[in-house]
Amino acid sequence: MKKRGFKFVGTTICYSFMQACGLVNDHITGCFCHPGEKHDSQIPE
Repeated sequence: MKKRGFKFVGTTICYSFMQACGLVNDHITGCFCHPGEKHDSQIPE
């Protein structure tokens, strides 16, 4: 990341970058965005 222009690369910046790229999913189990959670916004076939 430093080669890409980041002046400081710490743990918080690296973790936030991984979240933005989709490598980490921090949604709690009850959240509608959680991958295992089913919600009503799915389009029926």
